[in-house]
Order: sequence, then C-alpha cells, then structure tokens
Amino acid sequence: MEEIQRLFIAVELSEEIRRWLEDARTRLVERIPPGAIRWVDPGAIHLTLKFLGDTPSPKLEGIRGVLDALVRSTRPFPLSVEGLGCFPNTARPRVLWAGIRPEPMLSDLQRRLEGELDRAGFPREPRAFSPHLTLGRVREGAAGARLAEIGRAVGAVTLESTVGMDGKDVCLFRSVLRPGGAEYSVLHRSLFSG
Repeated sequence: MEEIQRLFIAVELSEEIRRWLEDARTRLVERIPPGAIRWVDPGAIHLTLKFLGDTPSPKLEGIRGVLDALVRSTRPFPLSVEGLGCFPNTARPRVLWAGIRPEPMLSDLQRRLEGELDRAGFPREPRAFSPHLTLGRVREGAAGARLAEIGRAVGAVTLESTVGMDGKDVCLFRSVLRPGGAEYSVLHRSLFSG
C-alpha cells in the first residue's frame, strides 16, 4: 500500500517576522477573552501558497519538479507583513491573521503554481489568493457578543511598523496532525534564481 502524506507548499518566515508575530499575538491575548482562540505557535507559522492535502507518495517527484521549475525561474522578492485582520470579517471572525503587503511577484508565482499543479492533478483553489499568516482560529461555539468582542480586539491592536524579509526559497511541507496541533517538516526546498 502506498503512503499518503498531508502536504502543502509555503514560504518559511524569518526570525524577525516571527518576533513581530509573537508581539502581535501577545497584544491580542491581552484583549481577547481567555480560551476564545486556538493560537498558532509563531514558530510554526508560514505563508501558504498551495494546500495539496492527502497526497500519495508517488506524486512527490512530480510536485518537486513543478516546484523547482517555477521557483528557479523566479527572482527573489520582498515579503512584508503589516496589519491584522479576520476572515471572513471582524463582525464574524473565524481566523485571525497578519497581512502580507501585496507583491506582484508573489501573486504571479502563486498563480503559476496553481496552474502547473492543476495540470498535475491538484485542483485549483476556488477562492482568490489572499496572502496572510494565520495567528489563531476562533474556537467552536463562539457566537454573538463574543465574536464581536474578538473582532473589536483585532481592530484595536496597532503595531508600530511593518516587518519584511527577502524570499529565498519555497518549501514542500508535510503536516502531521497530532492532539497538540499539527507538526510540520520540510520535504523539499526550491531556491529562487540569483
């Protein structure tokens, strides 16, 4: 029987960005009711470009090839983190996030990745790409006043500045779901040209 692995493609973050995310989370924790959010460990946060889901091992080689071809034909580009928000919105928050400043080269890479992986049997994501870093998820059962309180808290947090990094590579990650949260490991790394 072939092995099935839960996979996604993402950009790893710099330590400076991780510290910024930790500060953002600390400020949010001060304003949000205890236990309302399942927080993501800042060390595990990454910029997801494509979630592949449960993938048979024989497909790994094709994914690596697509990733290498696209990333190696792309020059490095800057990534900047700025501001906080919620999906779907602050009135009904479900996911708390830090935003990524729009960068045409990032959007182009993600679009090309979607196209090549669609041809390789991984369907396109129906939603438009919205680059973000997930800080936490609202726990099941939160409703009404509590959701509004969480949304107001996100809107009230101001962070002093943006923080950035130069993208150097894109990684194929494996995700293993554990009772304490997902564990991630890099299966393949593709370096940008130059």
